Amino acid sequence: MNKVIIDTDIGGDIDDVLAIALAIRSPEIQIEGITTVGIQSDRRAKIASGLLQVNNLGHIPIAAGASIPLCGKWNYEEYPNQYGEEMKDLPYHSDLDGADLMIRAVNESPGEITLIAIGAMTNLAIAITRSPEFCSKVKEIILMGGEYNGHYRECNIVSDPEAADIVFRSGIPITAAGLEVCLSLISDTDATIDTLIGTGTEQSQFLAKLVKRWKAVGLNRPIIMFDAIPFGILIKRSMVSTENKLVHVETKGDHTRGMTYCMKPHFGEVPQCEPNIQVCIEVNHEALMELFAERTLQS
Repeated sequence: MNKVIIDTDIGGDIDDVLAIALAIRSPEIQIEGITTVGIQSDRRAKIASGLLQVNNLGHIPIAAGASIPLCGKWNYEEYPNQYGEEMKDLPYHSDLDGADLMIRAVNESPGEITLIAIGAMTNLAIAITRSPEFCSKVKEIILMGGEYNGHYRECNIVSDPEAADIVFRSGIPITAAGLEVCLSLISDTDATIDTLIGTGTEQSQFLAKLVKRWKAVGLNRPIIMFDAIPFGILIKRSMVSTENKLVHVETKGDHTRGMTYCMKPHFGEVPQCEPNIQVCIEVNHEALMELFAERTLQS
């Protein structure tokens, strides 16, 4: 059993809520809390609350976290498009902010908590700087973010490069799934809606409503299950192959700010630092999508 805190920008792309639904339906994962990050973080928390409520998991704590990045402002104006008025009265635990919920969880279970980061890493960075003991008490971080075969300003990193830099330098064991290993995790949007409606459970009806809202905002592409990979790793680590790499986050530069950079020496250069990230280089996409369909899209 893997104890996890899920840190998410749920309410933006649809894959967050679907990936968390996979986690809920996976006996290998025990959710200890959910923290939210991004514009209108409180509304994102209510979407997460709705998902927990339809699964009779209202006891799991939720904390709205950072609504602005460490420096400046978000480089996007992505409001939680899956939020509906029926969610405004949903309860969620708000006695702590996102960083403090993480800190409390790792203090209560030192060495046992895996942090699943599927959004900007602002909450994680705040927890690291707020609590000197935090890094030594976290079991590991598994994240979706960056790109490691090329150079691309992937959303979860570019949204708060300074936060990502703090996390990548923290010394916490990190496994990262970059954009390049996610793009084949495709599910047809209309087919997914039809399957969810046909399933007839309270969760499936809730998810179908959110997928419809997401489709209505005008994203002309199928669902890409970027954020399923961290949960797939927890469920069955053999589903991915990784390589230990030295990764830096670029926090400056007109064209490169927010990119992840892996040094690839061609002439025998020796990196000045040790590798710090286990980077996913291959994912069994078919097995992961079968697992998603079996656990999330069925009754």
